[in-house]
Amino acid sequence: MTNPEAFKDAMRHVPTGVTVVTSLKDGEPRGITVNSFASVSLEPPSLLICVNREARSYLFISTSRIFCVNVLAGNQRNLAEHFSGKVRELQFAGIGYAIDATGAPVLEGSIAHFDCQVASEYNFGSHSILIGNVLSCKSRPGSPLGYFNGGFHDFGIHVD
Repeated sequence: MTNPEAFKDAMRHVPTGVTVVTSLKDGEPRGITVNSFASVSLEPPSLLICVNREARSYLFISTSRIFCVNVLAGNQRNLAEHFSGKVRELQFAGIGYAIDATGAPVLEGSIAHFDCQVASEYNFGSHSILIGNVLSCKSRPGSPLGYFNGGFHDFGIHVD
């Protein structure tokens, strides 16, 4: 079995998109920056996210059984940093958002969002793999925010 630090270093060299996964529990919105996100199936439309079970946002998702994946635009690094654990209370103070099918926040300016209901959950190590059925989604043109080698980068990819 490989050394965890070697694994972490190697994974830093895999470019990924950056998302903020939001949820809502008892009227309180919550969000977490996540780069472990992938499509699962077209029929039914579904995707997966991986979230540390010690994160407060995990409790919101596991209790409410809803989440929204917000794909950040290249100019939204501030949101990625904001939701990466630095703000513990009143996370959405001053943050613009709308709602879609589930009621989970859809962040203003994101280039895509996927509003989901949890279909399955699998625990592995410190994380849960949550598979969500996509109830609603939308996209707009823009360049995605990426993460590579320990830093955020505007990938500079524009899709119309």
